[in-house]
Amino acid sequence: MIKQAFEYPDNFYGREYKRHSGGGGIIFPGAYKPPTFDESIASNREEMGHQVWKLKVFLDKIDLLRIKPGSASLKTARQSDVNTLVLLLRRFHKIAQEFRDRRIDREPLVIRDEYDVQYLLNALLKLHFDDVRSEEFSPSNSGANTRLDFVLKEEGIVLETKMTNEKLRSKALGEELLIDIGRYKAYPNCTDLVIFIYDKGDHIVNKKGFAADLENQSSPRLKITVVIVPD
Repeated sequence: MIKQAFEYPDNFYGREYKRHSGGGGIIFPGAYKPPTFDESIASNREEMGHQVWKLKVFLDKIDLLRIKPGSASLKTARQSDVNTLVLLLRRFHKIAQEFRDRRIDREPLVIRDEYDVQYLLNALLKLHFDDVRSEEFSPSNSGANTRLDFVLKEEGIVLETKMTNEKLRSKALGEELLIDIGRYKAYPNCTDLVIFIYDKGDHIVNKKGFAADLENQSSPRLKITVVIVPD
């Protein structure tokens, strides 16, 4: 953590840590008395204690240091958020099965369409993310507002959800998503687009290839991650 602080030019914390308190010896007018062995030990102990105290102060303040835009630390934090989201999405089908298979005389929650997917996802997302919302925005190449399924504002993630059916198979779904990706690239403050496809009816034959084709649409400004369940 201190090394991170030292990476900034003319950093106050780096200069302060390197500055020693001095000491050693007793100075009188016209004379110098070398320190005794015990005095040297005491002086060194005092100096070490002072340095440790400074480290503790720096530790309290280190999170307040400016993070460079696009730095490895920021990228790592964002990737961690995407990984958390992907893990949640990969468990979606198992969670849906739990709601479907109720053991008492109660009406189950059955995922029938895309709205049901979004309904359950909205609750699951709030387990891990504080600010979950849907928004409307007008991309530059279209005059009509487009509704985003989910926006994780603090994390810079847009989540698009799809559920396949007899009419929405690989070809039609791919065409829809390519159009959506073009729009999302115009959405401000978004670094990651996660596409979640619930293929409950197994309508996508080559799931790995389908996901790879969409992820290849990523750009330096927008990284695309595709999750298809069940796989």
